[in-house]
Amino acid sequence: MSKTKSAKQPFWLRMLERPKHIGKTNALLLGVAWLIICAILGWHFRLVPISSCGFTVSGYVSLSWMLIYNIIIWVVSCLLLFALAVLRKRSTGALETFARLLYARWPVTLLMIPAMFESQRIAYATFMSEPSLCFEQTPVFATLMAIIWTIVMAWYFYWSYWAFSRAQQKSGLITFIIFVVGFGLSYPLSKIVMTELYALM
Repeated sequence: MSKTKSAKQPFWLRMLERPKHIGKTNALLLGVAWLIICAILGWHFRLVPISSCGFTVSGYVSLSWMLIYNIIIWVVSCLLLFALAVLRKRSTGALETFARLLYARWPVTLLMIPAMFESQRIAYATFMSEPSLCFEQTPVFATLMAIIWTIVMAWYFYWSYWAFSRAQQKSGLITFIIFVVGFGLSYPLSKIVMTELYALM
């Protein structure tokens, strides 16, 4: 798609299709920028990542460790997808895959917003660890969080698929199935890694 044609598209459509058209270098730079922003927000509001798809309220964590946690989440959430991408196409580049998938992660940062309100932090932590309990205790907040989480995850899933397929230069049903498997397994893997890491700290 030409730049002229892309510029004529509505803003929301350009944003929706952004991972298709962004260059590898820009994807890496913007991805790193959002990773740093996420680390700073986590440090300021005391929110640590617990998986590729969530955060929880924590005690004080230094900015350097918060950055390390976010880098670990990035790498772990991309490992399976990259491994499967290489099985699909051996010439798939590691830097391009990790850069594009990092860029595709930035919508997940939006999940931090509800926890920035002091009065909701306990309910937020409950939702992230035990959603069913949160629905029992604070049904209105839990419903709102469920809606936000679903929208953000749909956005993250969609962007990640196009980042994955662009890195491979392949699309279609097989690529989509491979992506779904990798994306689905990356969540429990990231959760296990972060749980073990925090247990050691």
